[in-house]
Amino acid sequence: MDKINELVEYGYECEYLDFKEKQYAKDKTTDLIADIMAMANSRYDGEKFIIVGVKDRPEGKEIKGINPEEFIDSSNYKQVILSNIEPEIQFDYFKFDYRGLVLGVFWIYSTDNKQYMLKKKYDRLNEGLCLIRKGSMNALAKRSDFDYMYLNKGQFEIRFLEQDLHAVHDADGCASIEIAFSNTTDLPITIIAGELLIRDKQGAKLTNHPVFGLNEYVGADFKLTFQPKSEVVGHLFVGFTSSQPFILKIDEFGLCDEKNDFELQLLDARLKQHTATIREGGVFADGDFLWKVKEQRDST
Repeated sequence: MDKINELVEYGYECEYLDFKEKQYAKDKTTDLIADIMAMANSRYDGEKFIIVGVKDRPEGKEIKGINPEEFIDSSNYKQVILSNIEPEIQFDYFKFDYRGLVLGVFWIYSTDNKQYMLKKKYDRLNEGLCLIRKGSMNALAKRSDFDYMYLNKGQFEIRFLEQDLHAVHDADGCASIEIAFSNTTDLPITIIAGELLIRDKQGAKLTNHPVFGLNEYVGADFKLTFQPKSEVVGHLFVGFTSSQPFILKIDEFGLCDEKNDFELQLLDARLKQHTATIREGGVFADGDFLWKVKEQRDST
């Protein structure tokens, strides 16, 4: 659960993350419905989280935890949401141990069937209400939000099919990694820019690699178009410079001494960002990239 640890330690309230000091008691059911609905309707493509037991202050987070004996079973929350929101929202609520403290985590996923609305009046919430998470706030959905939801039915998914970046295309000054793209929306998606970031375990950026094409080197002006209801598998070409083997601590055999995290960031023609990550990815070098490593080692 490295993801939860990262959110607790480094995360901030936004379109996919919220912190709550206390669990939702019965008298806070209205807040529960509003928060889950708004988060599910967020424009953020990935999973969303509400972490309970953390008080968010302007000067920083206070991690307080919750009494494990008072933990509310997930089924109680699921019944409330299922009875009041349509279509069905997929989520789990579970205990998470953080440095000896127990936190509660709402993990909201598969929210590609927007819009999520109140199917009957509940207390001060009226039938047909549609809330959306914007930044760190819940807001009433507007016409532009509904347009966005309809235009983005389905999802664009990026999956890494291997754990290693291969810096072997020295003639093009590139490395590559195999990736699958799935476009389940009803519209074509055209990627116009992107980069692969390599970060250390603390999240600090080590290197960044601009995307230059799929299955071949095209250059900075590349474009990748994915038709509706399609899947494409290929090797993504990214820039790789002669200095990067040293930053990544690649040895004379072409292997990276340490495992790092990869984050792929792609931008489409509508200026929407798509991301994918790998935990503990590796880097392999050969050809001119490896020759320069050996050359430097021989000269020392």
